[in-house]
Amino acid sequence: MALLFETSLGDLTIDLDISGSPQICKNVLKLAKARYYTSTLFHTIKPNEYCALGDARGDGSGGCSIYSMIDSLSKYHDMKHVYQSEKRFIKSTGRILTKEELQEKGRVAVTDLIGFRDTIGSQFMITLGPTFVDRWDNEEDEKRYISLGIVSEDNDGVLDRINNAYCDGDGRAYADIRIIRAHILHDPFDDPEGMDQLLKYQSVKLLDPVDLPAEHVECSRWLASSSPILIRPKEEIVEIRISAQDAEKDVDYEIERKRAKDMAQKDDRSRAVMLEMLGDLPSADMKPPENVLFVCKLNPVTEDEDLQLIFSRFDPNCKAEIIRDSDTGDSLQYAFIEFNTEEACNQAYFKMNNALVDDRRIKVDFSQSVSKEWHKFQKKKQGLKVNYSSTDRYGNVSRPSSQNNRNLHNVINSHRDMRRTDRSRSDSVSSGKKSETRTHRKRTDQNHDRHRDRRKYRSSSSSSDGYRHMDSRRYRKDRYYRDRSYDKGHKSRKEKKKSKKHSRYREDTERKYREKRHRSRSRSDSDCRKRL
Repeated sequence: MALLFETSLGDLTIDLDISGSPQICKNVLKLAKARYYTSTLFHTIKPNEYCALGDARGDGSGGCSIYSMIDSLSKYHDMKHVYQSEKRFIKSTGRILTKEELQEKGRVAVTDLIGFRDTIGSQFMITLGPTFVDRWDNEEDEKRYISLGIVSEDNDGVLDRINNAYCDGDGRAYADIRIIRAHILHDPFDDPEGMDQLLKYQSVKLLDPVDLPAEHVECSRWLASSSPILIRPKEEIVEIRISAQDAEKDVDYEIERKRAKDMAQKDDRSRAVMLEMLGDLPSADMKPPENVLFVCKLNPVTEDEDLQLIFSRFDPNCKAEIIRDSDTGDSLQYAFIEFNTEEACNQAYFKMNNALVDDRRIKVDFSQSVSKEWHKFQKKKQGLKVNYSSTDRYGNVSRPSSQNNRNLHNVINSHRDMRRTDRSRSDSVSSGKKSETRTHRKRTDQNHDRHRDRRKYRSSSSSSDGYRHMDSRRYRKDRYYRDRSYDKGHKSRKEKKKSKKHSRYREDTERKYREKRHRSRSRSDSDCRKRL
């Protein structure tokens, strides 16, 4: 027993739960036979939760049972009084869906209108994801949802497209998604009294049993030869929006995929340019080498020769290097494998990923390291030539010795002196006999004054009053900055801080010295008294 809904996005086939909820299934089947669902909206869509449909008014406040339609037609000879009929709703009896079942995608359920009991009409819902039940506060919410069936076929991906539809704040899609027609595939229930008059009023004409084969004569009870074609139901009160079919006509998915790809490339380019501006990348066009593999999750006992032997099946001239700690020399359990050709690199990637090496499942991926180019860039900024005899093939510089460090500092200092000389030459003033730079003369005078002031306050470690303190150099420095500040007429913040600190140190030292001297004098006086 199934229903086929032909929607504006594709076809949906629903297997009805006849054994669990027979009365509700009968109501839905007879409504579909009377073409009540023709051109009705998917009026509410909650992404990853559910979509609601079956309301002819289009706002979720309508809906009626098949008995209400028959009652209105028999009493008033029209359909204007279906909502005032006493038979508008049926009782909410049926199998209650559990929380686990509602977490399944494609579950079809009915619920009472606004939480009131026994208010089941034409509306029902289809679950779109597991988050539908995540917001429940208690288990009593499960009793509100009665099983109607489950989606058995969705070859066009209708549920996914509904879930991804753009909706407004009320959950209605900006492009109207409608049920074009509902087809009954099997109906085991007998028609209620007055069903023939309702079908005639709805302009539904069933097939003649003579037109069907003998084995399918029973299908004449629900198969129609003609039915009304509606743009929208007469009871619909919401505004008309563009249809989903018209919205998709203007969309070329090939162009959309190409546009998304171009946008992704532009984003990558902008990020690379930003990294180049910040100094984290030498060039925005820099790409990692395509013939180098990155291998991780290695066993600490694995050696370079072992990896080179294993990967030599793809390239006999490949080179393997395990990255080690610069202090201890222990393996960091990852390595780089360099091949001569990209083809050999690709073969090794597909064959050696998750391979077992020394009781470890290694992970293989293409290298994203640009350390060699980055090292070139850093040294180029400093104006130095890189000696690649002391680096590996990936640009990692080996740890230099103390002699190499001294040579490197000498080179850097010589470059700094050359830059200073060039700057001073630019401001040089030529005279009659010889040219002398203003910068050099100014710096020489400043240095001469500074050394003269320091010699002035240089003194021995002992003063005339016998005062000795632990740090005479700091004391002299304090005096130098103090008198120098008087000459300037002001003190900088740094000098004030230093002066305050040294003065506090001097006071503590003098106090300790006076206490020590007092104790020594007292001890010497007591000794003299004992001798007398």
